[in-house]
Amino acid sequence: MTNFRNDQGTGSVEADVGTFDAATVSGDAAMAQKKVVVTVVDGAAAGTFTMPAGAFVDHYYIETPVAIPGTPTNTNIRLGSAANGQQYVADVDVKAQGVVNATIVYAGRNPAETVHYTVASSGGTANLQDGTLNLFIVYAVPV
Repeated sequence: MTNFRNDQGTGSVEADVGTFDAATVSGDAAMAQKKVVVTVVDGAAAGTFTMPAGAFVDHYYIETPVAIPGTPTNTNIRLGSAANGQQYVADVDVKAQGVVNATIVYAGRNPAETVHYTVASSGGTANLQDGTLNLFIVYAVPV
């Protein structure tokens, strides 16, 4: 059984857990989710979005509502601190309909306020590779 103690006034909870003496969970952050709609034209897209200062990213996931047409070999999205960068998320293939959880590079946990995204397709017929991606960022912000 876990015993919880509330440290009044600090917004934190302390829990006695198994063989650990105590674990502290801070009450000083709030979870939020950001949705960025990415329009892919001729197999490519690029742009930026803004994150709140001090945001800590729990995970990034990408939804492809309709498969990218034009039979691309792959349609990759990447996220970084600079244009075409992969400092936060390395290439993730999002050509197929569905939802993909992105693997976060360590720096992607605490991104800069301006995040760059780049989408690039390879193979197939580029002028047919139009579609929409929904990039979701689940993060905590200090309150």
